[in-house]
Amino acid sequence: MPPLTVESFPGVFETQRGRWAPIYLSPILGSPERLIIAVVAVNDTGFHIEAANSLKKLECLYGRAAETAIFASEVALNELRSLLSDRGKEALTEGALVFSGVNVGAVSDGEARSLPDLARTWMAALSSLYRYEAAELVQRAPIEQIDDGVGPQDRLPLLVLDHVNSIRPALGNYFSEEIRLQLRRRPKSKIAGVSIDFSGPKLVANFATLQANTQATAVDRIKRKMFDLKVRRDEDGRLLPQRLHEMIVFTPPRESLSLNERQLERLDDALYELTFQSSREGFNFRAMHGVPDIGARLLLLESPGPGN
Repeated sequence: MPPLTVESFPGVFETQRGRWAPIYLSPILGSPERLIIAVVAVNDTGFHIEAANSLKKLECLYGRAAETAIFASEVALNELRSLLSDRGKEALTEGALVFSGVNVGAVSDGEARSLPDLARTWMAALSSLYRYEAAELVQRAPIEQIDDGVGPQDRLPLLVLDHVNSIRPALGNYFSEEIRLQLRRRPKSKIAGVSIDFSGPKLVANFATLQANTQATAVDRIKRKMFDLKVRRDEDGRLLPQRLHEMIVFTPPRESLSLNERQLERLDDALYELTFQSSREGFNFRAMHGVPDIGARLLLLESPGPGN
């Protein structure tokens, strides 16, 4: 019988080996100053990007210019997600990010219980723009119980995410973290940032539901989502002019038996007003009648290839 050693006993937890790298942001072009905005961990089974969750600290350093730095970080990380989805771990060693001011640092080997744990551990150790929170302590709530000050929160983005995940899971990474984790929203202050539901390489979109029995509340929410989309469209105009921007609204079809003539008239008026406003602001307004239809729209526009 071989002698007993510590190594001969199984570990309490299984661990995964992977490779990880910091993602650097250079907020001032030409300056050697760099900040770590994320850590990415990869192996043969997948990847995880742990992004900075305290980017608001940049406002103390750069004032209003911090908005540009935060936006550049979001776009660059979305690009990295796309590259990792398409090419796997090879994308990390290629240093393939081509976004100005953002680059991948040195790649190192690591080991942890999971890829998210590996990325979180190094992010917490290296970045002053990150606040570590144990995964099991993340506060979740059913989306229908969330209130943003104008009524129960719209479940449509979550339903679209679930549908897209069932067909092409990698596309789910382009939905906002709030939607992906079903985080409880805090009341929005006057300085709240722009809220975007879906931000992919080819499409930026917000989603909302327009029902006849909640028309006034829904229209108000849609207008605020359209304003956020306009802000992002204007920012993209300087950096990513090729991306399509759409306000996608679920609304019951006109032939729905549950709608009376008065409700149909109110819906038509609301749709006309919202379509006119989106046209004036320079992005698309699209009314659709089912989650599968909305999901198919995302899948089509974000399909691999040079264009659609």
